[in-house]
Amino acid sequence: MSFARALTLFAAPGFFRLWLIGLLTGIVRWLEMLAIGVYVYDITGSAFHVALFSISRMVPLALFGAAAGAVADRFDKKSTLAIVLCIVAAGSLTLAILTLSGALELWHIAVGAFVSGILWSIDYPVRRTMLSVMAPRDQIASAIAFDSCTNAGTKALGPATGGLALALLGLDGVYFTGLGLYALSLLLLWPVARPVSAVRAAVAAVESFWQTMCDAMTTVRRDRALKSSLLVAVIFNLFGFPYTAMVPVVGRGDLALDPFTVGLLLSGDGVGALLVSLGIAFLATNAMLRRIYVYGLMTSQFAMLAFAFTSHALPASVAVFAVGLGAGCYSAIQTTIIILTAPPESRGRLMGLMVVCIGMAPIGFAHVGLLAEWLGASMAVGVIAAEGIIALTLVRLIWPEVTSAPFASDK
Repeated sequence: MSFARALTLFAAPGFFRLWLIGLLTGIVRWLEMLAIGVYVYDITGSAFHVALFSISRMVPLALFGAAAGAVADRFDKKSTLAIVLCIVAAGSLTLAILTLSGALELWHIAVGAFVSGILWSIDYPVRRTMLSVMAPRDQIASAIAFDSCTNAGTKALGPATGGLALALLGLDGVYFTGLGLYALSLLLLWPVARPVSAVRAAVAAVESFWQTMCDAMTTVRRDRALKSSLLVAVIFNLFGFPYTAMVPVVGRGDLALDPFTVGLLLSGDGVGALLVSLGIAFLATNAMLRRIYVYGLMTSQFAMLAFAFTSHALPASVAVFAVGLGAGCYSAIQTTIIILTAPPESRGRLMGLMVVCIGMAPIGFAHVGLLAEWLGASMAVGVIAAEGIIALTLVRLIWPEVTSAPFASDK
């Protein structure tokens, strides 16, 4: 796909506004994750406590992911997104006031992280599905890759600004920043046209909520390529993504870095993911997607293994950058695989199942947190990296379709 044609996606005002909303909410997500991780570790000195706060943010994905997918297929997506943005903005305001008044306790932060996770749980089945509706089918991969670029960019910018904001403004400044970005997201959403779908309306009229969810599970059971793709998502969220909770611990404890430098370290992950997502947006074809999805994640797991055995900031930064390159391949493509596989009337509910797979991350965070208490943060990262390599190899051997099955439009 040419550079110029890929950029035509942004000519649609609705697409551009939804893309900007992803940019702003992504900045808040990563800013808070880094700032809270450093803050909690400085107070408790416990890697497991840091992991627990990451778990609080991820739990809504497991609890509400499938439901969010069903809701996305039955109700107005724009209204759903607006309501959740109002909820998370209110949460940020409450935490900022508690911090300023000196009444903030750790459990308040955990509740706030949980509330923020609600927005994350509806992002895939609601906002990303809206994006896919606005893109031609042959440009869906580019549309989602551009959105993944945004997530990767915020993963690069958010931790750096989070460390800086925590150092300069304190935790209250972090929460006020989140409030402002959520408010701006609501303003951007206001003019976006509501996606109208006769198919969605018909589905909502005749299907029960539980029937909608059961149909999604039936689709997955019958499609080996879809099933194995979701298993890859489970592997990433059990053995890949949780390493991010250990980066502040390794940075502060093992490498003796200040909060801002810890933020820069984690930002390397986002930079790597941003670069590879841009490459996918402009160069990847549908035939490449499944292989990039699987082998990119394998690359990320090996880079995590290298990170576990570094003892200096520079090689640690290189390893984190390499993790970002591999994980960026996975992240840029996971949504596209679901959208290209699912019929339009089922995309929301199947995206909801993808969110449930992402919601497995709390188990992974608890796992790496307990390992860190027992073995130390660096060794814990090494263990989950090895577990991920083994699990991904087994999926590739048992379900070869995960890297080779054509999409329906390519058959």
